[in-house]
Amino acid sequence: MRADLDTLLIAVYCAACSLFPAPPAETPKRGRPRKITDNELICLMVAQMLLGIPSERQFLPIAGWRLGHLFPALPARTTYNDRCRQLAPQLVVLWRAIAGELPGFHDSLLLLDTTPLPCGQSTVTVNRSELAPYCGFGYSPAHSRWFWGMRLVLLCGPDGTIIDFDLVPADTPEREAGLALLERQPLTGQLVLCDKGFAGRDFEQTVHELGALVLRPSRADEPQRPEPPIGFIRQRIESIVHTLKDQLLLERHLAKTPAGLYTRITARVLALCAAIHLNWQTGRPPRELVGYRH
Repeated sequence: MRADLDTLLIAVYCAACSLFPAPPAETPKRGRPRKITDNELICLMVAQMLLGIPSERQFLPIAGWRLGHLFPALPARTTYNDRCRQLAPQLVVLWRAIAGELPGFHDSLLLLDTTPLPCGQSTVTVNRSELAPYCGFGYSPAHSRWFWGMRLVLLCGPDGTIIDFDLVPADTPEREAGLALLERQPLTGQLVLCDKGFAGRDFEQTVHELGALVLRPSRADEPQRPEPPIGFIRQRIESIVHTLKDQLLLERHLAKTPAGLYTRITARVLALCAAIHLNWQTGRPPRELVGYRH
C-alpha cells in the first residue's frame, strides 16, 4: 500500500461511505442536481488541509488539476463553503471512528495542552465579527503577546492521535478548560501529562478523583517538589501542536463565523488522524505528512 494523497482520500471515502451510506433514490426535485456527494466533499476538505491551502478560492482550481481524476465535477466556491459547514457533524463522527482504531487512542498516557487560536487582528474585527461573542483576549506565554480569539484544547495519544478537543474563549483558564475535556473521558488508570500551566491543587485533586494521575513539570515556586523525568515526553505534545500549526496551518484558518471555525478545525483534526492511520498501516512515522502534500 502506498502512502500518498490519492490512497489516503480513497481510504477516507471508503470509511465515510461505511458510516454514511447513500440514501435511497428519491423522486427528482426541482433545481440542479448535485454534482458531488457529501462523502466526496469530506474527502475534498481533508485534501485541502493536507495540501496546506486554507483559502477555498485558491484550493478549488488546484483541486481540479491535482484531484480531477478522483473528483471530475467540483462545486462552485459558494456551494463548497455552504455545504462544508453543514457537514461538521459527519466530520466529528468520522474523526472519532478513525481515531478509535489507532493505538494512541487506547494508550495509558494522555497528553493535555492548549494552544492559541487567533481569530482577528484589528479593532473592527473584534467589534463586528460574528465570532465576537465566542472569543476573548488571552495571553500567549510562548509568544509573549496578547491575542484575540479562542484556545484549542487538545487531548492526544503519544503517537499524535487526537482523542478529543475543544474550543474555548482565549481568556478561559487553562485548568478549567482542561478539566472540562478530561471529565468527558474514561480516565481510570490513566496518566495525564501536561505543562506547568495546569498546576493547581484543585485541578490535580479533581483528576485524581476521576481515577487518573497528573504528571507535570515543577514551577519555579515549588523547589521542594520532586521533578519527574518527563522532559523528553513533554516535547511530544509540543511537536503535535507544531504539526497542526506548521503543516496543517492551524492558525491560518480564515474563519469568519463560529460554524466555519469549528468545521475548519475539525477538518484539520480529521486530516491528521487519517494520515496517522495510513502511516500506521504502512509502517511509517505517525505524523509524517510530507507524502500527502503533493
